[in-house]
Amino acid sequence: MKITINISNAAIIALHALDLMAKNKDKVLSTTEMAKKLKASYNHLTKIMQQLTKAGIVSPIRGPKGGFLLTKKAEKSKLKDIIEIMDGRISFADCLMNTKICARKKCVFRELMSDTNKRLNKIGNIGLSEFAKTN
Repeated sequence: MKITINISNAAIIALHALDLMAKNKDKVLSTTEMAKKLKASYNHLTKIMQQLTKAGIVSPIRGPKGGFLLTKKAEKSKLKDIIEIMDGRISFADCLMNTKICARKKCVFRELMSDTNKRLNKIGNIGLSEFAKTN
C-alpha cells in the first residue's frame, strides 16, 4: 500500500534546524548548540548537517567557534526542497493502494486524499524564509 505521507525524522529535524538557523540568521550555530536546543541526537544532527552542506543549503564555518550559516540557496528554498533533500522526491498518491483494485467508480477516500494532497502541496511551497517568520 502507498503511504499517504511519510516524512522522516531526519527531514523533521532538518526543518527545525534550518528554522532555528533562520531565526538566528547572523549567528554561527554549532551542531552541539542546535542538538541541545532541538533535543535531537548530536550524531544524527551531524549527519543531517552534512547532507544539507552537500546540497548547498548550509555553509560550514570551521574553527573553535565554528558551526553553520544558511546560504543564499537556503533563503530561496521551499519546505518541500528540504524534505526532498532528506527523503527523496515527494509523490502524491490519489489512491491508498499501489494500483486501483476496487470496482468503485467513486472512491470513498478520494476526497480525503485530494484535500490532503492540496494541503501538503501548499505547505511544501512555503519558503524557508517565510516559514521562519511564523511562530
